[in-house]
Amino acid sequence: MAITIASTWLALALLLCTYAWFAYRTPYVLPALAAATALCMYTATGTPRLTAPPAGHYQVLGADIVVDQYIDAMLKPEVGEAMTYRLPYSASQANALQAAKDGGNGIGATVGTDGGVAYDGDPPVSDTEQKQAEQPQLNVGG
Repeated sequence: MAITIASTWLALALLLCTYAWFAYRTPYVLPALAAATALCMYTATGTPRLTAPPAGHYQVLGADIVVDQYIDAMLKPEVGEAMTYRLPYSASQANALQAAKDGGNGIGATVGTDGGVAYDGDPPVSDTEQKQAEQPQLNVGG
């Protein structure tokens, strides 16, 4: 992440220096640099990537499901830094992700070469045994 921030700062500094150099010669430089600066800051602010994650195995660190719109998932590859991706919404993908989240012991994600994501995790804890009410060890009062 430090490399991204340093690169963004350098690009922003170079763009603003370029504007300062050409400011008096051409009036359209400022809008172009404003757009380029917005793009530079977009890369370092942690906004979700709109591209599909590369194929591979990931650990899902967190996810936000926005029904009928998108799924934001923070994916950590086996090697490298975690990134947040905005994935397309489908009921089957959302259900698979929610089922994996309900397991509670970590979620894995496998991204295929076609861009499809398969989520896996431990099944939710369930028990059919009757639970006994706890009895107090000492009763005070009457």
